[in-house]
Amino acid sequence: MGQELRNIVSSGSELGLKIKWILESWALVSSDIVWEIMKEVLANQSNENLILDWFIRNEWNKKSLEKLVDNYQVVFFELSKEKAIERLLGRMYNPSTGETFIAWTKADPETWDELIVRKDDNEESILKRIDEYMNNTLPTAELQRKEWRVISINADQSISEVASEMVEKLWLNK
Repeated sequence: MGQELRNIVSSGSELGLKIKWILESWALVSSDIVWEIMKEVLANQSNENLILDWFIRNEWNKKSLEKLVDNYQVVFFELSKEKAIERLLGRMYNPSTGETFIAWTKADPETWDELIVRKDDNEESILKRIDEYMNNTLPTAELQRKEWRVISINADQSISEVASEMVEKLWLNK
């Protein structure tokens, strides 16, 4: 979803300018805007297997997706609060591309742009995001777990171990 948002921003359209302003203010893009983008992505998708990042954050998102797609699964990254805070406090950001990189990376490996710490990657902002997650996203994920839609990944592992578990559980090597 982040890449779709960056694509729209780079288009220079009215929606792109609106999204750019939202992203630069470190706010969340509204569910309505994300929903419109999601409908467009799904309408133009020819592959039956699609991985979408960053959509089902609440019950409204879940119900909206189910109007378009009846057979979907959710990849749920199990991560301790402590590890989430540690990773978010150290992650780096490329202001030119909008991409985020693992903790303490100095330069974007594709553009060699110098990376910075995001303005909202401070403990207060992170705790607010975790609170939002606990109150809205987690209950929705638990509902989907009861519906047998959730594939759990242990994200407390190293990046390579998380990647290996994803490949195995999503059958990406078949």
